[in-house]
Amino acid sequence: KIRNLTGKYSIKDTHHSQNRNTMNTEGDSKDSTLVTVGARFKSEWTQDELTSVKFDTSSILDGRVALITLSRPKSRNAWTEIMRNELARCVDTASRMSKVRAIIITGDPDGKAFCAGADLSPASASNPNSVEGDVPTGREANLSYWRDGGGQAALSIVRCTKPVIAAVNGAAVGVGMTLPLSCDMTVAAENAKVGFVFGKRGLTMECLSSYFLERCVGHKVAMELVLTGRVFRAKEAPSGLFNYIVPADMVLTKAIDLAKEICETSPMSCMLNRHMIIRHGYSTSPEEAHLLESKSIYWVSRQADSREGIKSFLEKRQPEYPMDPFKDSPDWFPWWKEVSTKSRL
Repeated sequence: KIRNLTGKYSIKDTHHSQNRNTMNTEGDSKDSTLVTVGARFKSEWTQDELTSVKFDTSSILDGRVALITLSRPKSRNAWTEIMRNELARCVDTASRMSKVRAIIITGDPDGKAFCAGADLSPASASNPNSVEGDVPTGREANLSYWRDGGGQAALSIVRCTKPVIAAVNGAAVGVGMTLPLSCDMTVAAENAKVGFVFGKRGLTMECLSSYFLERCVGHKVAMELVLTGRVFRAKEAPSGLFNYIVPADMVLTKAIDLAKEICETSPMSCMLNRHMIIRHGYSTSPEEAHLLESKSIYWVSRQADSREGIKSFLEKRQPEYPMDPFKDSPDWFPWWKEVSTKSRL
């Protein structure tokens, strides 16, 4: 029986389910056959039980921090397309929850790793290399329509309205190392083995690493890390790859400490500021940055969060910011040119 994958919204329209794309569910990871399972629709997700991640929105800081745990402990939390969908669903869900102020992504401690990279076992229903929705409904599998699953997960982090912290509590190679690059901060276990091993597997960069790695460590260092495929301990990492390197049993604690600090700031300011940093790359001129900053600070200074921030400071008390970054975002957001990554119709 084919099991549906998880996603953002409940699906109650039977018309969709009657028109799911029928694809081969058997194949070998070494050939070009796309193996799919479940259903991620073009614009919606199913709401089945999570199987590859755990999602906690109540235990940490009174529910102000959402904890997403990559959980395939028997496979050292290895990455699958099922995990991709479930992670993206959880990030998108937390992004819409007004109480949640920050998100932490970590690995199941029983897996003895943060994420050991992609599951390299042969493609099957439990380890598909594609999911429905990746290929347009009604068309046969065609590799030209395929999208990198790690990149899809990373894009969910990029578009999130809340800061995302990676708590790398064990080994992280391949997508296990590239996924944290898209997070806003990363705390790593000092003895964790990490590396960008694409070249040693005959692969190329994925999960937006070609965009974020150079921004984290600089051009020459990024070249060295990728072209050598070197595996090293987190404590030997170049500057910029991690925010903090701590003993393994302190990784989650340090990530929560960072999240607690985030909770003391305006949620609207957080959302706008993180997107300014993400979106302003080498192609943005100082003049363009100035125009956007002018528009943003003019707008936020007239909003409830700014009034509360100033009032609480003068009254020497903790602020209680009322704005929701998902519901109350300005009408000029997003300000950048949006690029569709969906497969062509």
